[in-house]
Amino acid sequence: MDTIIKFPTPDADLKIARPSSEKWAATLAEERRRLQGDQDALRERETNLREYETRLRILQAEIEAGRTVPPFPISKPAVKPVALAAPAGLNGFQRPSSRAPFGDDPGLQAAWEKLHRAREILEAEQKNLRDDRISLQDLETMLKQRMEELVEREAAVEQREAIIAAAAAPAEPVPEGEPPQSAVTRFTRSVFGGGRRVS
Repeated sequence: MDTIIKFPTPDADLKIARPSSEKWAATLAEERRRLQGDQDALRERETNLREYETRLRILQAEIEAGRTVPPFPISKPAVKPVALAAPAGLNGFQRPSSRAPFGDDPGLQAAWEKLHRAREILEAEQKNLRDDRISLQDLETMLKQRMEELVEREAAVEQREAIIAAAAAPAEPVPEGEPPQSAVTRFTRSVFGGGRRVS
């Protein structure tokens, strides 16, 4: 009789090392310090971006004010509006005049004229070079066509010479009992291989 043997199941032995509460607290404190540093850096960056946006708005307002000329003079207010007040880092900022810095320099004007003239010459040379390339391509195409025509004509001439040489070949002796063949018959048979050879 078969008996079933049952083995006892071993107890589960979990060997997971759990960190001590002190180590866990130190890890949490380090993570908090890191997150606090990241948050401080983000706040500083946000502050810098706000200051930069304010400076850009002030410059944009100055540019727009410089573009539009009022029809009659307007007295300047004694105090700047709050929206246009310059931040602490921009005190004493003067916008440069919109006049070209070297507009009256004759040497600069001469250099610009030379540059424009050189550019015109370069464009003309580029156009000539492009035209030359197109004409050379056309000439090359014509030469290729001419060469193909010459090859075809040479083949036709060789074929005609072969026909003439075959027609000028000495006549075969006529066997007895057959009437002599005319030159046209001999010529056509020699071209198409219809001539009979008598051995």
